[in-house]
Amino acid sequence: MTERADGAGREFWRISLEDLAVAMATRQSEYGNPDEPLKFKIYRGRPRRPLTTRVPRKLTEVTALDETALSTLLHYGYGISRQEFDTDGTWPYHRMVASARCLFGVQLYVCLADGVYHYDAPHHALVLLREGDHRRLLTSAAGTEGAPPEAVFVLSGLFAKTAYIYRDYAYRLCTQEAGLLTGNIDLVARAMGLRAHVHHQFVDEPVHKLLGLDADEEPALVVLPLHFAGAGIRRAGAAQSAAALAATIDPIAPDVVRSGLRVAQACPTLTEVNRASLRTDTAAFATAVPEAPGGAGEAGAPGAVPLPLPRADVPEFDLAEVLRTRDSGPGVFRPVASRVDGVELWTRLARVRTDVTSDAVPSGAPVPLEIYLTVGDLTGIPAGCYRLDQDTGALHPTGPAGTGTGTDAITAIERVTIPGPVFQHMNAVVHLVGDRDWAFDTFGDRGYRVISQEAGLLAHRVCVAAAAQGMSGRIVNAYHAEGVRQALGLTERRHTPVFQILLARTGPGGRVIVPVEPEAVN
Repeated sequence: MTERADGAGREFWRISLEDLAVAMATRQSEYGNPDEPLKFKIYRGRPRRPLTTRVPRKLTEVTALDETALSTLLHYGYGISRQEFDTDGTWPYHRMVASARCLFGVQLYVCLADGVYHYDAPHHALVLLREGDHRRLLTSAAGTEGAPPEAVFVLSGLFAKTAYIYRDYAYRLCTQEAGLLTGNIDLVARAMGLRAHVHHQFVDEPVHKLLGLDADEEPALVVLPLHFAGAGIRRAGAAQSAAALAATIDPIAPDVVRSGLRVAQACPTLTEVNRASLRTDTAAFATAVPEAPGGAGEAGAPGAVPLPLPRADVPEFDLAEVLRTRDSGPGVFRPVASRVDGVELWTRLARVRTDVTSDAVPSGAPVPLEIYLTVGDLTGIPAGCYRLDQDTGALHPTGPAGTGTGTDAITAIERVTIPGPVFQHMNAVVHLVGDRDWAFDTFGDRGYRVISQEAGLLAHRVCVAAAAQGMSGRIVNAYHAEGVRQALGLTERRHTPVFQILLARTGPGGRVIVPVEPEAVN
């Protein structure tokens, strides 16, 4: 790696992960806020392509991305799964992935052979933005060449949807959610026989020009080509510049219903780190493997013997059914006493870092974050704090000397989490630990979004694994990073907990939530 000077990305990392009080200082009330934007992005006067509502109840492999397959992919990828009727209009719509306050600041664009579209989730339709086949433009912007993809999805961050409450902190939330959505599209596509290639690195100007996006208000965050297995994709031999690619397409200015605040004026820190992350030439793209935790406490508690992963028959689950039932728990996260098979969860977690194709790490490398599992009440695993060994699946007991009983391990996490969730009867807490220096030394200021999005991808896989066993997965950012670092036994500041996920079976929350079911077809 080439060491790079501290910049806007590292400073935002410090604020958003190490100084929670500063990060939350400008937060607004979510109720009666005049800056509240519309629940969905609305285009005026554009042709619409309705998608069939007859989608299968179970995901199976397809041989072509035809109308039914595309509709299925979008419905299970980012469709509306549930509607809530007693929230005073605050959190009425739920989708197949988690979102802070159900704000869903991430937008999904679909580039097909016949045109470029925006996915209109409430109507399950595509809105045409421009005609023509621009898939190769997007793969060139991502620095690759080879067989044309079946489709290219672009995920953007419509910052105003989240920033009206969270202001500058919305950058963390939107990049996290871009990762969550990327992780879900990857899982759904895989179940249908497609493969997603995750590109955090692309030259930004042509992508924004293609979609008609304002780089300050709604930048592209992830470019996601989809191929059938076996397609030959490779790094482009010649570097591409943003200006040269942008010059090949005409600008568009689709009529959008404007709502919410103007981010460039209201969120100066967010705007600074976003602008600093933009790239102008594919020659600057890089990959590297992060440094794994390796200090005395990080490698494992002194004298502790790792727990080898037992051989266990873990039942396969129906991804479509799990996505329909996955949730983040009630408003106040209240676990209920329950028996959860810890070995089954352990086995699933041991697999979640593999089989992802990303431009953040060399080919074949796992997702570049470590999994720490703090066990409260799981059958088959003693209570305590562990690091999951990616190579062997073993659980290495960790945490500082004198942590004591497993109950103390869960309590240690509770003490450094802002009050809100109830930790009694918690089955487990998962922390995803990232290498800060790897992110910024490799990707510069873009490193913030790369590590946040990679963590989001992995977090969604963790939540799906938990949902397969009937547990809710609540992503909680309101923790003190240094306190969690100490509770996990991390000794280097470069290794930072970037996600905290509470896993438990939860009781009813007193809300009226109705499933939104498509018209099933066998």
